[in-house]
Amino acid sequence: MADAHDLAPDERRELLRIARATLREFADSGRIPPGKPHRASLVAPAIVTVALTEGGREVARATTPEARPLYRGIQEQLVAAAKAAGGPIDDDRLDELVIAIEIATAGAPVHFAESPRAT
Repeated sequence: MADAHDLAPDERRELLRIARATLREFADSGRIPPGKPHRASLVAPAIVTVALTEGGREVARATTPEARPLYRGIQEQLVAAAKAAGGPIDDDRLDELVIAIEIATAGAPVHFAESPRAT
């Protein structure tokens, strides 16, 4: 049986899209955007870590204390990391921040990240 977190490339892209939208919404309004994905793999319980890097250097990291729906854990920990990153997150800084996600599994953790944005 496949692990619930054996994510296809399009599922990883969707989680990164959710993460980027969350970061933008949090920067604009201080809130997490509403809604949830329909794919079972994206709402399966998981312990996740989200890291933010800026200029190739990690500036913040946050981990769920317990399993949460995957997409929601990413959103919540992204907000926690954004708060810990220090300083305001304006549009210019949003473009500099790169999001990385790690999902704890029974085997090796699953890692994936955005590609750094061209400047």
